[in-house]
Amino acid sequence: MSRDLLTAAVILVLIISGCSYPHFYNTPVAQNVPLHDTCNEFTVIAAGGLGAVNQSFEAQASYSFPMNIALSASCLAGGTSHKPDGIEDYSRVRYFEGAIGYYKPFAENCSFELYGGYGQGTQKHAFAYNEYQGSLIWTWIKDGTADISFSRIFIQPDIGVKYEWLDAAFSCRLSRLNFDDIAYAGTFYRTAELTNLEKHSRMMLLEPAFTVRAGSPMVKIHFQLVLSANLTGKDLLTETTRVNFGISFTLGGHQAKKPPSFTPKEPPLSGK
Repeated sequence: MSRDLLTAAVILVLIISGCSYPHFYNTPVAQNVPLHDTCNEFTVIAAGGLGAVNQSFEAQASYSFPMNIALSASCLAGGTSHKPDGIEDYSRVRYFEGAIGYYKPFAENCSFELYGGYGQGTQKHAFAYNEYQGSLIWTWIKDGTADISFSRIFIQPDIGVKYEWLDAAFSCRLSRLNFDDIAYAGTFYRTAELTNLEKHSRMMLLEPAFTVRAGSPMVKIHFQLVLSANLTGKDLLTETTRVNFGISFTLGGHQAKKPPSFTPKEPPLSGK
């Protein structure tokens, strides 16, 4: 009797819960941490990003000016896609940001930077749901779409060490994320999470990141781990961990300087 009740309870849970692919409504962008220590230095990074749901391509550029001023820009394009039984389920994310910052080399191989910036992006979602039809049969059905536009303003300090063959840095970004427009239609099973997103359309994010680059002075392999904590709505569906891996190029700056030349001293003539 108890086994029958347990079986009935499991079936009831399956019927109520159904099945769907997860969708997250914030994908942390890779943090631009060039570690400038001289003027006229140009850095470019191209990387692939991976998180719990979305995969992405990310690109960054930064240039250092005299008077310890720097400009940077970053972009992200990615998402995920599934097509069970011919029913599309996808998320597509596009984002671009720019920042102005201050850099200050100190000690022998250390650099401190502080950036402030603004970015805008869009998300497009199509939902599919595996609905229970009875007699232990589930069928994938369309569950509507959502189009979201968002923006963010952020401040990002970082500190790190920079050698010819190795860069290592810690950065921490504080962002205000604004969902400027949330439009959805034809969805039933996603209504609760999208309504919750509308109620918390302004959120604060704290995002520490760890960056390592290794290679030659001009070309390095790049790795970064980004963690994201939502300080406003703990139950909102946002990605909390992402890694990106790619290649970094550095031109100008110290690379343009000629190494100092040393003329060996001639030994003194021995007197007779």
